[in-house]
Parts: sequence; C-alpha cells; structure tokens
Amino acid sequence: MKIYTPQRALFLMGLVIIGLVWALIYFARDELRLHDAAEDELRPPSLVERDESGMPSVRLTPAAQKASGIEIAQPLAVRAGMEREAQAAVLDVEPLFALRAQAQEARAETVRLAAQLARSENERARVQALFDDDRNASERALQTARSQVEQDRAAVQAARAREGGLQASLRQGWGTLGTMGDEDGGHPDLQALAQRRASLVAVALRGEGDIPVQMQLRLPDGSDLIDARRIGPAPRNLSFAAGETWLYRTERALPSGLRLAARGITGSELMHLVPNSAVVWYAGLPWIYVRDDDEPEEFIRQALPAESQRPDGWLAPSLEDDARIVTRGAQLLLSEELKHSLADENDD
Repeated sequence: MKIYTPQRALFLMGLVIIGLVWALIYFARDELRLHDAAEDELRPPSLVERDESGMPSVRLTPAAQKASGIEIAQPLAVRAGMEREAQAAVLDVEPLFALRAQAQEARAETVRLAAQLARSENERARVQALFDDDRNASERALQTARSQVEQDRAAVQAARAREGGLQASLRQGWGTLGTMGDEDGGHPDLQALAQRRASLVAVALRGEGDIPVQMQLRLPDGSDLIDARRIGPAPRNLSFAAGETWLYRTERALPSGLRLAARGITGSELMHLVPNSAVVWYAGLPWIYVRDDDEPEEFIRQALPAESQRPDGWLAPSLEDDARIVTRGAQLLLSEELKHSLADENDD
C-alpha cells in the first residue's frame, strides 16, 4: 500500500499544472500566430536612412504606403513673388467729376475769350491803319479799340489763371485721373467711374518693394475677393492707414467710404504651392515630405520658408518639377522618423 505524503502530492500537482500550460499553448498557437500577423500588417515596415548632409529619409514600400493611408499629389505651379499687404478705401468720385466739369468750363471760357481778343486785336489794327492813313479814323476810336484789346487780354489772362488753378487742383487731388484727356468721349477709366460700372480705390502699401499691378481686395465680411487694376500714384495718403498710397480701379461698383483689406503680389517667379494638409511642424518650423518619381519608396523631409504661408497654402521655392508631395500621412512619416531617431540615441 502506497502512502502519499504532502511532498508527493505537491509534486503531482506541479506536473498537472505544467501539462495544462503546455496544452493551452499548443491549442492556442494558431490564434497567437494570427495576432502577430495582424500586428505585422498594421505596422508599416520602414527604414530610415540619412544622406551625406545628415538629413533623414523614410522608405516605405507601396503596400505599406497604401496600408498607412499615405496620399501623394503634384504641387500646383503658380506665379509668385513678394506679397504686399495693405489697407484700402473706396473714394467718392463725385468731387472729381465736379472739379473736371469746372475745369472744362474754364477751358471753354478761355477759348472764347482768346477768340474775342483776336477779334479785338484785328479791330485795333484796322482802326490804327485808318488813323495812320491821313486820320480817316478818329483818335477816340483808336483809343477805344486799344482799350478793348487790353480788356480782352486781361480777361484771357484771368480765364487762363482760373483754368490753371483748377487743373492744379485736379493734379493735386486726383493724380493721374485729373490729367486724363476728354478726347474721343473721355478715358475708359473715367467713363466706367462716371457710369458707376467701376470704383476708385486708394490703397496704402506698407513696406518697400515694387508696386503690384493687380490687387485683390477683400470685403469687410471676408466673403468675396475683388480684383483691382493700378491706375497711378495717389496725391494724398489715407487718413487711417500709413504707407505709400496708390489709386486702383475695380470692375465693381462699391459704396464710397468702404474700407477694405488688400493683397498684391509682385514679380513673376514660377513657384509651387502646396496645400496646408501637406505641412507638418517640427522644431518650430514647417516641413513637407517630398517623393521623387525616380525613388517611389523614398520620402525626404524638406523645410519651408516660415514667411511663405498664404491663405490657400504654402509656397515651396525649391521643389523640382517632377517632385510629388505627401498631402495625407505626413505626420505618420514624421513619427516614424522620430521613432527611429530616438531608437538610435538609445542604442548610443
């Protein structure tokens, strides 16, 4: 008869537990393998490399790119240059046309008086000839003719002075618009303004640089953009805005006194515009990931100038013509790059 001691009982229980554990592992091996395979599928394989300058690049296979939801697009080519911000206001053009009407009346009066002076001078010459021809005209008639010439000459001088004063007021108050001629029915800019098919806008440009030929004006509610074409320098500055002031004409009639925000771009350099979704921030700087068509699995992080942001995206001045940018998934690439960088530092 066998006697079971406590030590023998514990030994047998241990063998039973070990057998149960091995059985559990054996029967669950397929599930564990599926779990590991699922993790491998979700984890995109990657390889971070560094070029000669030390800039890292992330390599992803096409399958990994698809699994990670990375989207590639070609940047938009745009004409770009130095951007200039400004404040603007719609001017009341009624005083301009009132002053132009006065100047036209003064010009007509000058012409009329000049013609009258010519007739007076002819009459004086005729009376002078008669007087010199054995006094066939009286001395009184000669004096009257001479007096009339002096009166007409003085009237012409006064009319010319008035006309000159009005023209000076036009130049000082309205710049180029004040000196536009009225031949052939008037200048197109003036016709459009007079018929309320356009508006005259004064734009106060801040800073230095070329004067934009075209400006985009934004209404106070920000709902619309209006194109404006440069006319010439404004003779006076806006009272509420500092800067060099220029006159622009819009193709829309706007209420006088309306204040607007203006933006213009000078230069014609061809650059690339990338969407805001392509930009990631790292170390306080904006970056994008670029892929070359020759290396479809390699993504290189490239910095953007901090001042290149626009309302519709970012200007990327140093992109190649065949470059493609990551428009979705750039943050994932940055995380992958930083993860490997931290791993390298820990290994060191």
